[in-house]
Amino acid sequence: MPQERANQPELANVNGAIAPIDRAVISVTDHGFLYGESVYETIRTYGRRAFLVRRHLERLERSAASIMLPLPWTRQHIAGEVHRTLAVAGEGPGEYAIRIVATRGNGPFGYDPALCPEPNLVILVRRLSEPASDPRATGVTAAIASVRRNPIESLDPRIKSSNLLNNILAAHDARRAGADEAVLFNTAGFLSEGTQSNIFFVARGTLHTPSLDCGLLSGVTRDLVLDLAAAMGIPREEGRYRREELEAADEAFFTSTTRELLPICRLDGRPIGGGRPGPVTLRLHDGYRALVERFLASGEDGI
Repeated sequence: MPQERANQPELANVNGAIAPIDRAVISVTDHGFLYGESVYETIRTYGRRAFLVRRHLERLERSAASIMLPLPWTRQHIAGEVHRTLAVAGEGPGEYAIRIVATRGNGPFGYDPALCPEPNLVILVRRLSEPASDPRATGVTAAIASVRRNPIESLDPRIKSSNLLNNILAAHDARRAGADEAVLFNTAGFLSEGTQSNIFFVARGTLHTPSLDCGLLSGVTRDLVLDLAAAMGIPREEGRYRREELEAADEAFFTSTTRELLPICRLDGRPIGGGRPGPVTLRLHDGYRALVERFLASGEDGI
């Protein structure tokens, strides 16, 4: 498949072949397509340079190992393909979201990993859309999903797999409620995460987030926020929280790679705290942006 360098806003790199995303192909016998046997990471750019590449690729390796998917590519190779695809995308306005997907590969029907001798590597690059309003000023709305998070005993949440039906069903709940994001609780009734995000709340000056045993994927941005809180002297706690504790919070926010920190101003139609972004949320977001500025000044490639 020929490479095209016409400042494409959306590109796919499939095993090294770069093309517009609507012309990229992968076999229907790929077990990522047939059975969901694939793992992925989402990275974003700042200054059109991929941010925190090493952390994301380390987690990709852990996810792949958890489903017994040996990755034949080094981190340097994957990062190089990311940079090469960004270079083809061009220098246009805005930033990019990058999805790196490693699949089991092509093979006949069946669950035996030996049926697929070679995994596939897919890198998708698309421009990040600008929000209609600044979430730091307006915040976002959330709805508690009727769908419960998969139990850890059923599907280990530490595996960032492309099996996202649980998240998609919860997102349908949020859409029906007119909310921006859904909040998932686990089958024991404890707070877990959002469909595309981790969740934090502040109560009496302490930052709270669900512990990993509540069935959530520990996001890269989640880890950064916990580190920032420690550095800033903000009390923090990871634990098990009921719905009532979230509803009574002074402030709350989501975290994700592409959306950074998103203040939650309304939950199920009711205001959280004062119904506007809170001071701890804004302070932590300022700290996050300071990390980004240091990254931009450093010139590092993040590998």
